[in-house]
Amino acid sequence: MYTLMIADDEQLERQALRFIIGNNFQNIRVIAETGDGKSAVTIAAGEKPDIILMDIRMPELNGLEAARAIRALLPDAAIVMLTAFDEFSYAKEALSIGAVEYMLKPLRPKDLIETLASVVAKIG
Repeated sequence: MYTLMIADDEQLERQALRFIIGNNFQNIRVIAETGDGKSAVTIAAGEKPDIILMDIRMPELNGLEAARAIRALLPDAAIVMLTAFDEFSYAKEALSIGAVEYMLKPLRPKDLIETLASVVAKIG
């Protein structure tokens, strides 16, 4: 069983992600959700999720800053960055932090399912 945390400032987005994951993965359990980067770091430190879905634009700390802090605490966590902004600099920074994937919103369920299946195969 893999554990997953969702960090996205849009509650509807978090609900949609939880729904898609719950209906398509028996081996992934969503253990935490948060709407800001600062609490994402705190929750990740305590819960130690295997996979993190992290939005880039969030209050407190942005997703890139939060991912950098989480990477220092949990070097083996698989971080998937999510963003509505198709900016090369974001993708480049996400990869330099060690994100395993970079996905553009709005996410198609099929793309999320394929990405999570790939992540599980990598960390399995």
